[in-house]
Amino acid sequence: MKTSKNPAEQRKFIRLTSVFPVEYLMPDSDDTEDFWQQGFTCNVSKGGLCLAVNHLDSRLIAAPSAGQVVLKVKISMPLFKPPVQAQAQVVWIEKIREGMPARYHIGLQFLDVAPKDLARLVHFARWDRFALKAARLAAILFFLAFSLSALYNFQLHARNKRLVDRLVSTQREETQVEGTLQSIDQEKAALLRKIDFSSREMAELNRQMEAAQKEIDEQSEQEGIVKERAETYSQKIEELNKQIANLKKEREPLENQYALLVSQEDAMNDRLALLEQEKTGLRESVVEQMIQWLRSHQSPTTGLVLSFEGNVGIINHWAFTYDQALAINTFLLSGDIDAARKIINFFSRTMPADFKGFHNGYYFDSGDIAEYTVHCGPNLWLGMAIMQYTAQTGDRQYLPMAENIAKWLTKIQDQDPAGGLRGGPDVTWFATEHNLDAYAFFTMLDQLTDKPEYDLSRKKVLSWLRTYAMTPHGADYKSPPVNRGRGDATIATDTFAWSLAALGPHTLVEIGMDPEKIMDFAEEHCAVTVPFVRPSGISVEVSGFDFAKYTHMPRGGLISPEWTSQMIISYQMLSQYLDEKKETNRAKYYRQKARAYLNELNKLIISSPSPTGQGKGCLPYATLENADTGHGWRTPFGNQTGSVAGTAYMIMAVKEFNPLMLEKRYEE
Repeated sequence: MKTSKNPAEQRKFIRLTSVFPVEYLMPDSDDTEDFWQQGFTCNVSKGGLCLAVNHLDSRLIAAPSAGQVVLKVKISMPLFKPPVQAQAQVVWIEKIREGMPARYHIGLQFLDVAPKDLARLVHFARWDRFALKAARLAAILFFLAFSLSALYNFQLHARNKRLVDRLVSTQREETQVEGTLQSIDQEKAALLRKIDFSSREMAELNRQMEAAQKEIDEQSEQEGIVKERAETYSQKIEELNKQIANLKKEREPLENQYALLVSQEDAMNDRLALLEQEKTGLRESVVEQMIQWLRSHQSPTTGLVLSFEGNVGIINHWAFTYDQALAINTFLLSGDIDAARKIINFFSRTMPADFKGFHNGYYFDSGDIAEYTVHCGPNLWLGMAIMQYTAQTGDRQYLPMAENIAKWLTKIQDQDPAGGLRGGPDVTWFATEHNLDAYAFFTMLDQLTDKPEYDLSRKKVLSWLRTYAMTPHGADYKSPPVNRGRGDATIATDTFAWSLAALGPHTLVEIGMDPEKIMDFAEEHCAVTVPFVRPSGISVEVSGFDFAKYTHMPRGGLISPEWTSQMIISYQMLSQYLDEKKETNRAKYYRQKARAYLNELNKLIISSPSPTGQGKGCLPYATLENADTGHGWRTPFGNQTGSVAGTAYMIMAVKEFNPLMLEKRYEE
């Protein structure tokens, strides 16, 4: 059966975006659960609703007139109880799909319904319609916001990457210009040698001419010169004049070439000065980026900084305690006291009453222990970072924490009659590096607390270093001047650099060591020049320092940005020391060394590839991944992903900051 629908009535209906069940009961049917039939709403109005059913009751199909049939209906709306109950008259019936089962739409007009129920029904229909529009609008807004955010992040990443690439490109051009200047200097030296030789030869010819002329003059004053002899002297003078003319002719292009080289040299020096100025500005911007990169990898929940960016294998998501100390120092250098304090607060919260050393590593996002090993070195570095915080801010609230670390370390020190620190409470080996760190830490505690026990611990460590680590050889430094550990003469670059940074040149001289020869030995045996493939695929030649004597390593040479920065810091210290001694030329020599290696580190700065890093500058841990360092561990996977150690140390080198000595930089 089909009856026409009134268009005016249709416009009163609110089309639903979701359906809800409607039960209806035919007239004269038993009002029990078995006789109620099921349908679903299509749309709703104040006057009625449209009902969709799949199995239409045969009595409705056979009804002579739709308007004569009155149904009982129960409308169940989501989140509303109880259902709306009403009596409704069948106004029209339309078959909209053939087949089995056929589908019908039934138009119902309310005859009897409670006003509150009707209001609920219409309100829900309107809300349902609005909710769809709101959802669509929210989806559009979300998509736009996401697109704008993605565009901003893309532009930010690209802008940061361009800045890093410009610095690297400028450094590469500066290196090329310096190479050109070196070639010009060599050509000038060669030309000067030729010009000088020509000058000496011309002087000799002039001397011979003068001698010949003198002899002619002397003989002419006597009885006269025999004609043959006069002709001989004349021919000799003529020949000498020809030779002098030829020398002048040969010398002229040499002088012109030399003048051209001087002009080229002046142009190259002007270009070098511009590049240096541009590079200085770029490096300042990139260093600020590097600090932001460290800050962006600090967990908001734990305060720890992620040690390595990217997939580095098992140490993914780790925050090494040593790296946290480096991050504290870097944040202090940038004036971000709050970021430094967040890291210290993590260790303060997790320090138990019976403190037995912090673990080597934690998961940066949860703070759970990642590496259960406890070594003295990371604890010493954390203690020194706390001392730097105390000295630079005047905030002494963490001083008891540093002293707890010192008490634990002193117990380990007391176990060695010689006063040295083992690598940890559960190991037997002694590392020079850890004892240099201990000397620096106890010195800082002595300076800030003036307690005699720290001065005693410092002196005991120095005695151990003199006995087991330092090897005074006078002029003979063919073997390592600083051992890697007790009974271990393996070459380790950090022991050379840190002997200056921890003890200082004055103390080294007092105990019979030559700080210049220590640094020269390190450069002779550990400096390398290696290719480094940048993320763009471009290969650059970089000079820096290996972890060990690379000639002993099958892998060939690699560069550690961390240990190269340590050498730079020690070169800077050595230069200052020589300036104090009024040895200006030697001071300039080591200042140039520091500058040259710092320039080389510019070539290793990469753009962070992660969404968190957003293209900001950072440095890898080493130029080779998964490579043997020569000291019992391997470099991490991923030489194109950022490292806290590599990045933080370069910042310290740029700012000429020695983390092993107190240097107040901020007002209390």
